[in-house]
Amino acid sequence: MDNRRPPYQQVADALRAAIRDGLYAVGDRLPTVAELAEQYGVAKMTVQRALADLRAEDLIVSWQGRGTFVRSRSGETDAASTTVHDEIMKRLDSMHDELARLDERLRRLEGGPAS
Repeated sequence: MDNRRPPYQQVADALRAAIRDGLYAVGDRLPTVAELAEQYGVAKMTVQRALADLRAEDLIVSWQGRGTFVRSRSGETDAASTTVHDEIMKRLDSMHDELARLDERLRRLEGGPAS
């Protein structure tokens, strides 16, 4: 490891490179914090800090009890996430339109002015 940079940055850089180079593909589970600490010869807290940086960059996602997984490669958009986001937005728009129609019907039933 390079002594000029903080160890957590060096671990984050190494993991970024491994993701970029395909060692860890989108959806792959990363080794545990303990395994990464042993692999890089650093403290667990150092690995946790490196993983926090990668989470902030949306490269990885962690779930309690399940592990840490590659979310996307640096500079790439996760197509599945984009598709899910688009579908959610369409459904929200549809719900908004339906609520507006129901609001209009309720006003008419209550004898209020139509909008």
